[in-house]
This record gives sequence, C-alpha cells and structure tokens, in this order.
Amino acid sequence: MLKSFHLLMETASRYGLAQVFGLPTIRRYRAFVREHVPSKAGRHVLEIGCGIGSARSLLGENYTGIDINPDYIEKARRRFSGNYFVMDAAAMPFKPNTFDDAVSIATAHHLSDEQLASMVRKAVTIAMQFHIIDAILPISPSRFKTALFRMDRGRHIRTFERLCNIVRQNARLETSQAVTGPLHDVCYIRASAIIRLVHNRRGQ
Repeated sequence: MLKSFHLLMETASRYGLAQVFGLPTIRRYRAFVREHVPSKAGRHVLEIGCGIGSARSLLGENYTGIDINPDYIEKARRRFSGNYFVMDAAAMPFKPNTFDDAVSIATAHHLSDEQLASMVRKAVTIAMQFHIIDAILPISPSRFKTALFRMDRGRHIRTFERLCNIVRQNARLETSQAVTGPLHDVCYIRASAIIRLVHNRRGQ
C-alpha cells in the first residue's frame, strides 16, 4: 500500500495535494529560505529538486529550477516564470560560478550518500553558496516523528549530524542549524567550495 502511495506522488497533481498535509514542515522550510537565502535583486538562483515550483516565489526573478521528474517540471513551467530543466541533481552540467546561490529544499533525503556527495561537490562549484534545507530524524527521541519520516518516499533519512558530516566531507560547511517541528525536525546548512575556482560569475 505504501509503495502504491509513493507511485501516486510521482504525479504533479497528487504531489501538490500531499504538500497540504505537510504544511507545518513546509512553513519551517520557507522560514529558513527567508532567513538565509539572500533576496537581493540581480542574484541568480538555482533550485535543485524544485518539484512543482512550490518555493518559486521565495527565490527571486533570476531563477532556474531542476528536477528529475518531467511531470513536476512541466507543471512548474506552466505555473511560474523562470528556466526549468529535467536534470539529475547528482550530474548537473552547469559551468563553474553560473549562480550566486544554489538551494536544495527537501531533496537530500531522496539521495543516497554517494548521490548527495556528488550534488554537494557540484553545487558548490556552480554556485557561490549552497543552501541545504531538509527534514531530519528527530533531534530528541520521538517514535511518532521517526515513524512518519520512514513513510516518506525518500529512502535516505538521516540525522542532523550525519547530513552535516556528508556536507563537511565534500565542501566547506559554513553554518548549520536545526529546529524541531510537530511532524518533522528540519535543518539548514550553508556550504561553499573548499577552494574557489577563478571564474567570472555565470561562467563568463
């Protein structure tokens, strides 16, 4: 039954409906975006794992969104302005320093450790800053939140410490923060390249 539910969530319309039930967690995601992702005009932002574009309004006018699901990308294109591409988060072809900011919201727990490491290494190359926002296993023991998270389509749920360690092994971890929530605990991590390549922004 759970597998059938996950398959239904692969369609854009049902995915959007499911987000309604996760509003407490989504509000925490959005709060982290508003607090940490610069909103200055002219910044070029890449959203990795953009889904149907739910966070589009928070990420400025110079926006690019990628997702591996073509149905999600098609719906995002119909609903919002910006550039959208069907793309694997672990294999992004953009040139170094194409973006000011790369943002990943609720994507990390869908990626294996190897895929996540690849995404981090690439993201800090193609963007000056990489912002990771995701749900994590409960900070304090909670059978309810752990059980709820294990029902998620993402099969790679992690503790805050584990997620930070993977980032730290592949980039410079600049800051990190975790907050509790009624359904999921949520974290924010900002990372950058260990050694910044000398390129003009947007690969020029």
